[in-house]
Amino acid sequence: MALKQSEKTCSRRELLASSGKAATGAAVLGAALGGCSMPGRKTTETRTASAAARRIGANDQIRLGLIGSGGQGTHDTNLCCQKDNVICVALADVAEFRMDYTTKVLTETMARKGHAAVQIDRYGDYRKLLDRKDIDAVVIATPDHWHARPFIAACQAGKHIYQEKPFSFTIDLGFAMLAAAEDNPALVIQIGTQRRSQGHYAEAKKLIDNGLLGKVSHIRAFDCRNYIAGEDPFTPQATAARTVGQLDYATAKIDWDQFQQPCKHKVPFEALRYTAWRWYWDYAGGLVTDVGVHVIDNVHWLMGEPVPKSAVANGSVYATKYWETPDVVNAVVDYGEFSLEFIGNFTNGFDGDGFILYGTKATMEVRGNDVKVWADGSRAKPQVHIPAAGIEHQHNWIDCLRVGARPNAPVQLGVSSLLPSHLANLAYRRGKKITWDPATRRAS
Repeated sequence: MALKQSEKTCSRRELLASSGKAATGAAVLGAALGGCSMPGRKTTETRTASAAARRIGANDQIRLGLIGSGGQGTHDTNLCCQKDNVICVALADVAEFRMDYTTKVLTETMARKGHAAVQIDRYGDYRKLLDRKDIDAVVIATPDHWHARPFIAACQAGKHIYQEKPFSFTIDLGFAMLAAAEDNPALVIQIGTQRRSQGHYAEAKKLIDNGLLGKVSHIRAFDCRNYIAGEDPFTPQATAARTVGQLDYATAKIDWDQFQQPCKHKVPFEALRYTAWRWYWDYAGGLVTDVGVHVIDNVHWLMGEPVPKSAVANGSVYATKYWETPDVVNAVVDYGEFSLEFIGNFTNGFDGDGFILYGTKATMEVRGNDVKVWADGSRAKPQVHIPAAGIEHQHNWIDCLRVGARPNAPVQLGVSSLLPSHLANLAYRRGKKITWDPATRRAS
């Protein structure tokens, strides 16, 4: 069932207050990728004819494919397969050992749900998975630099999508992905900002809208962990331990050329770059996009989906010396009506993760998922305490597939909630204030 325009979170024209004419998904993709295509096969990324998504009934079996079978993709797909009558029939990844582990996990889960002996086919090329007419939907959980191509190809192939965060590797690619999605409005697309499925945030928003906090001019968001006292879970040793126990990366079957294919800067294989890709600029945006997007997305929800005007950022690699992206970063985003400060600190975990809205009448504090409101000037006892409540984000997506409903984190949020993080990274890397022009969709 296609969504009516009025049922969408916002139209492409309305998104980020843009007044420019939106290009088609294929045209924007071609510009964003610079005309690149995968070698050895005719590209599908610039197809203009879109496949129709199969209508899924309330009792129909949903057949999934997973593109990117690392830890997060395995987790997402495993939760999907815990729903009734959902199975995974195909994986695509550059590494055999990843698919070995994912096959084991999903096979056990499907068997517990009464789907024994489901054949899970494996591909080194995600397009072969998308070519299959029997697959209804895909989970895309690749590294960030590989998000755009399979996402747009999946839209054109008529597949419903669960797209892991952060939505896009760059701002331009995000708009290309959005255009492809909105060219295929029958698709149910969920962005992996899973806190949108926590219903207690809706209660918190009502309090804000009713004026309990007064005017909010300052917001502090943070995600703080200690990867110094404890091992970075994305090192080669930790990655292997979570999957196969022991792994010789020198002989493991990893298609490094495929992994690097979208990159302008190519280097010889390094196990650390492969497993800890989040901390390298060639593949991701570090803390601001990887974890910052979660708390910033929550702030956007509670503050009515605002549009940033500018960003500044500083920080450095102070302790995790193999990182390229900063292990401590401080970003300040100006929205005109309020200022948002984001702190990412992976050298000390005292603050945990959350955000604080400082109003003229009261302060709303969110740590973990609990929401508390404190009267101005008082820390004795919160005025309001809203405990965490909600459903699995992946389950919300599956439920929406069956009825054609809008999921809790629709595709437009992939661009709007991530934009402040992209602006902050540009500010950090260029060493200057970055402004956003919503009319031209340009950062400068």
